[in-house]
Amino acid sequence: MRKTKEEAAITRQNLLDAALNVFSREGYAATTLDDVAKEAGVTRGAIYWHFGGKAELYTTLITESEAASQIRMDELVAEGGGVIDIMRRIAVHLLREIDQNERTRAIHELVMFKTGIEPELEQGMERKRQGIAALVSEIEGYMQIGIDSGEIRPDVNARDAALAFLGIQQGVIMMWLLNPSVVSLKQRADSLMDIFFEGIRAT
Repeated sequence: MRKTKEEAAITRQNLLDAALNVFSREGYAATTLDDVAKEAGVTRGAIYWHFGGKAELYTTLITESEAASQIRMDELVAEGGGVIDIMRRIAVHLLREIDQNERTRAIHELVMFKTGIEPELEQGMERKRQGIAALVSEIEGYMQIGIDSGEIRPDVNARDAALAFLGIQQGVIMMWLLNPSVVSLKQRADSLMDIFFEGIRAT
């Protein structure tokens, strides 16, 4: 029984890997389950054993990536320090992760550039919209803690700072994905975030 479960887990992961490969090459809309099955070296039936269809494959890729990222974020927060130290650490990690982790990069490219407006993904998009709103509120809370503790200038608006913080990251990531020659995320991540945090740091 254990072997069967282990084999099932391996097959499931292989299907996710295959789906990411095909989505990355063809885009979500042009990808078929036959394409994924061929990439994985299995039948369509094997896909349906693990996933309800193409949309579930896509959604699972995204949600599992987000879950892994959240675990890493929690670890970075647990390293301690002031609010600015923690947020800078997280931001630098995210930028470098895009550069150095091929899977993370592929998923960002898929979400940003290779997924159109698809009706079957609407539920996932709504979850994404809610997630973005929650993330902005979470970062706003950290900014407010920094303001209240005296780390961040008292004239800084916490929500504006949160939006700027996230906007810089997403903007740089998008530019890099479109043209990596614009900036080396590995080399410039520290400097990019220092520019932001020095702008809001209390003197």
